[in-house]
Amino acid sequence: MTAIAIWFNNENLENPSLWVASDSRVSKNQNSTLIDDAAKVFALPVVCRFPDEDGFFSQVGYFHTYGYCFAGSTLLGQNTFLALMPLLSNLAAAQPYAPQMADVANFILEYLGRAFDDYKVIACENSAVEVALFGWYHITQKQHIFHYHPGEDDNGVYVIKCTDYTDLNEKSFVYLGDHKNDMTQKIQKAFDGDSEPSRPLSRIPRYIIEEHIQNNEYRTIGGDLQLGITDQFGFRPFSICKPRVPGKPEAYLSYLGYEIHQEIQNVGYATVNLPGMV
Repeated sequence: MTAIAIWFNNENLENPSLWVASDSRVSKNQNSTLIDDAAKVFALPVVCRFPDEDGFFSQVGYFHTYGYCFAGSTLLGQNTFLALMPLLSNLAAAQPYAPQMADVANFILEYLGRAFDDYKVIACENSAVEVALFGWYHITQKQHIFHYHPGEDDNGVYVIKCTDYTDLNEKSFVYLGDHKNDMTQKIQKAFDGDSEPSRPLSRIPRYIIEEHIQNNEYRTIGGDLQLGITDQFGFRPFSICKPRVPGKPEAYLSYLGYEIHQEIQNVGYATVNLPGMV
């Protein structure tokens, strides 16, 4: 399963952002781990083109990336993202047009809802999934988190619902994944505490997630830490800067537990340039 926290960060008052921290474990059940290097946090591009003078939709009128993450069914969460990518990156309009985040969120709700309805017939309780779309909404000039989750409709049928979190402050967060009550309480309690030199409150959910990745008592949370930030300029994933030997200065960059070097660093004459975070 998963542990993901998305929270509001206003360290930069001129450019407030949303941060996300996640583990990378996929489990078959409470006692069986499948993989520890699963990507669960992604950049979701939205691209809208308009026609050139010859009538071909070759002119980019809008490009932006939002954060997208999921918890629960890996098959449903990842497959939905992979399907949404080509759809939302190939929008077209008669003239330059910037799709609203609310419209993007509603499109995801419709698509995820249909996929969930089909999959729950096959997988039953294993079809449970949570998804979040988060980022800068250019209409409201605020950060938004759209949280998709299973819930009962008026007829008692489980469907995908969506909650929009707006008017976020420095203690606002959304948690997706296992041990929801426990993790939510721990993050909230940490936000109500005091900052420490190595644990600023503005980043405290990251440390809570990281501690539980390293805690073997939480069997469905593990692997490695994934980090990302979304602001008015879009979503950026981060690598993790780790010491080779604890207490020594030499360090390396890691992504999903793999060191970024040599074979997985160079692309021709270019290099992977993920920014690193300590």
